[in-house]
Amino acid sequence: MKLIPLPAPDFWDFSPNACKTCLLTDDGSANTTHVAQALINQGWRVGVLSFPDFLVPCRPSLPSTVERFTLTHLCEEHLQQQVDKILETFGLIGTFIHLHPLNKSLPHQGNTRVNPHKAIVKQVFFLAKYLKGSLNQAADQGRACFITLAHLDGAFGLRGNHEFSPISGGLFGLTKTLNLEWPSVFCRSIDISPDLEEETTAQIILAELHDPNGLIQEVGYTRESRVTLDCELTPLTI
Repeated sequence: MKLIPLPAPDFWDFSPNACKTCLLTDDGSANTTHVAQALINQGWRVGVLSFPDFLVPCRPSLPSTVERFTLTHLCEEHLQQQVDKILETFGLIGTFIHLHPLNKSLPHQGNTRVNPHKAIVKQVFFLAKYLKGSLNQAADQGRACFITLAHLDGAFGLRGNHEFSPISGGLFGLTKTLNLEWPSVFCRSIDISPDLEEETTAQIILAELHDPNGLIQEVGYTRESRVTLDCELTPLTI
């Protein structure tokens, strides 16, 4: 695999629809606050889903118009109940954005009964399962989006200059799969370098949310560049 430089995304100012509601997961940092506020500034209605505090112990402050929904344990049935509650509150969810926590902000695995990265990624898989109907129905009324954000190194782990959990790379596989299974939903994974500021992260997410190019499933951001991955032919040596 090799990195391919990309220009800044174009901006598709898609018309608001009845489903201009976003469910945002809470990564326990100011990223959640800034992304929520940036969406609100563009006219979105935002709900935030927080993971159990033994996985993500911090709870950042939220804008006053944002309602927080909190998971207390990792049972799939409990997650389904919370999603049902969210859908009852907002109606259709037109966009889902997962903010994966920074490696340093999660509890050490030895201090918990579960691997926090593995547990959170598993919850995102379940969220895709239970939001499938809402997102695909929303796509009939306008643009619907499924976006995940991880913090590897901004180059899909190829630079090797940041410590990260490879488990969070599973989000990229999930998004690629959903892109095939949900052709009417815009699906994208973003890898943002951990050293980028929260305001920059929020603006990147908004830019990718409005990108009209549906042929790209994954992008990475460092301070210097926006990139994606492509296959590279290598001569076979015997």
